[in-house]
Amino acid sequence: MRKIMFAIFIFSLSIIAVAVSGKVIRVSDGDTILIQSGSQKIRVRMYGIDAPELKQKYGEESKKYLEKRIMDKNVDIKVINQDQYGRKVGKVFYKNKDINLEMLETGNAWFYEYHAKHEKDYRKAFKNAKEQKLGLWKDKNPQNPRNFRLDHRREG
Repeated sequence: MRKIMFAIFIFSLSIIAVAVSGKVIRVSDGDTILIQSGSQKIRVRMYGIDAPELKQKYGEESKKYLEKRIMDKNVDIKVINQDQYGRKVGKVFYKNKDINLEMLETGNAWFYEYHAKHEKDYRKAFKNAKEQKLGLWKDKNPQNPRNFRLDHRREG
């Protein structure tokens, strides 16, 4: 019985999201930021979105939009997990606004469905931006960042 209770306790800890707050000190691209939290610098990959790469069409615009919104601002991060590069993966909030969702609403990122399939608001925002031809959707054939990365790995 103790083993079962311990297993349930450990499992419950794994599903509790960790919250981190800090000042945005760098925007690497449209889906990755660096925050200063106390004496610690934390790299954050924004959950559920995939922004165009910097060398990709609309990559700079996506980055600039994110900089304009949160650079030098204090944000809250709802950490969901950590990726293979050691970055925290999470939802970024500025004044209680989900910035990940905003990036989708404004057409500055693709919905990363593989990692966030249960995020119905994200899917809806992505679809609406696409239908309204906002941001990167002004282009007739925008390339998915994942495909862009795959194409450039093959070339490199």
